[in-house]
Amino acid sequence: MGLALHTTRHDGRATIAARGSIDLHSSEELRERLTELVDAGEREVVVDLTAVDFCDSSGLNVLVRAYKHARAQNATLMVTGAYGRVENVLRTTGLDRFLMAGATGGGEGSEGRA
Repeated sequence: MGLALHTTRHDGRATIAARGSIDLHSSEELRERLTELVDAGEREVVVDLTAVDFCDSSGLNVLVRAYKHARAQNATLMVTGAYGRVENVLRTTGLDRFLMAGATGGGEGSEGRA
């Protein structure tokens, strides 16, 4: 299964609902969409992973780079809806501390800066 992306905007927040797998073959599409939103001036971007069943290292790389790009543009990027294997990989790598909604700002320290 590939990756489908659907973007909605509501109350100053752009949400990308992803469905499928984020891997080497599909991560570029997600990267492009996230970059476009931030570059277009969106100040709050949410990536909804509720319908994502797999995310490999290329997907994690896209999320981290998009997070850093958003911060450089004085915007925020967060992930919601991660569960199962996707949630596990975010927690195992420590990325949940600054990517997942409800994070307490773990990205404010040195790990959040490139």
